[in-house]
Amino acid sequence: MSVLSIDTVHRSAVSAVSYDRNISHTLDLSESRTYDCALEILGAYKLTGNFPTELQIVLKELGVLDKVAYDIEPKSPLSDSRHVTFRPSDDVHVDRFREIVRSIESRIGFNATLPWWVRLFRCHGV
Repeated sequence: MSVLSIDTVHRSAVSAVSYDRNISHTLDLSESRTYDCALEILGAYKLTGNFPTELQIVLKELGVLDKVAYDIEPKSPLSDSRHVTFRPSDDVHVDRFREIVRSIESRIGFNATLPWWVRLFRCHGV
């Protein structure tokens, strides 16, 4: 009987861990803000305009490149918004993942309600 109760507790713990691993969060990221932030980080004059590469540069600067996995959806024509789904790495706790998502969104998130010049200055920390 005690073996069954231990087994039940073990299954509960495993299911809680499995639940945490299935967490993901999709953000609308601004392609132009990502480009501008990557320019600033590298101190460059011009980049190729390759969104996945520029996103990696920003995530590395934020110190979260190894803490998240992500999938980038195809871009809609004539849009600055890119849908990116983030998932935590195996060793990242849910609360830390939420902090990471908030920091990514505040840095390069798409917000169509703000004028372009406000988004530009927000990226540069002004």
